Amino acid sequence: MAVISAVDAVKTYESGSKTVRALAGVDIAVDPGEFVAIVGPSGSGKSTLLNLLGLLDEPTAGRVVVDGSPASELSTRERTDLRRRTVGFVFQSFFLVPTLTARENVAVPGLVRGDRADLLDRTADLLDRVGLGDRGDHYPNELSGGQKQRVAIARSLVNDPEIVLADEPTGNLDHDTGAQVLDVFDDVAADGVPILAVTHDEQVTEYADRTVRLVDGRIESP
Repeated sequence: MAVISAVDAVKTYESGSKTVRALAGVDIAVDPGEFVAIVGPSGSGKSTLLNLLGLLDEPTAGRVVVDGSPASELSTRERTDLRRRTVGFVFQSFFLVPTLTARENVAVPGLVRGDRADLLDRTADLLDRVGLGDRGDHYPNELSGGQKQRVAIARSLVNDPEIVLADEPTGNLDHDTGAQVLDVFDDVAADGVPILAVTHDEQVTEYADRTVRLVDGRIESP
């Protein structure tokens, strides 16, 4: 069973007197342990699709199913709870809190769960997993770009998500540093947590199990 899927997903926006169709009936499913890259030109609907799959937005038509739950049948609160439990996010610009250490940044999403003693152990384990066990007390301005992104990946995993969604995860990194980050993604997927990454970077597609091309809001046939 797919961890996350979109079925005939349509998304339109009103722009002045015009209706802009960002997605025009997209079908996609991501299975456990799969690393999927979504590519396409700017304006093709990649970020819109990522927002729908991450439960940050709702389709105009069609449906999104996450961990067996159709998002359209959930209240706003239920959708927020489902997103927090099942989806981890990684962004191009890292979005680390500059006044918090690496360890504290990783812990932030888990604070709402209340099990703070277990959270400290999990945070330490995740930093070890991404190769930063000795950087837990460092602040973001003391870390390289690749180290910041690995902290962001550890943060995305702290709530044991069912899937990790990544938006241009190597966009601010050089080739070698990007490879280090993608190696971490490979390890995460090997543990059964699927990765779906929106990207312009061909390096990401080299690591992905499957590449989906989105053009003008539609998935282009292979």
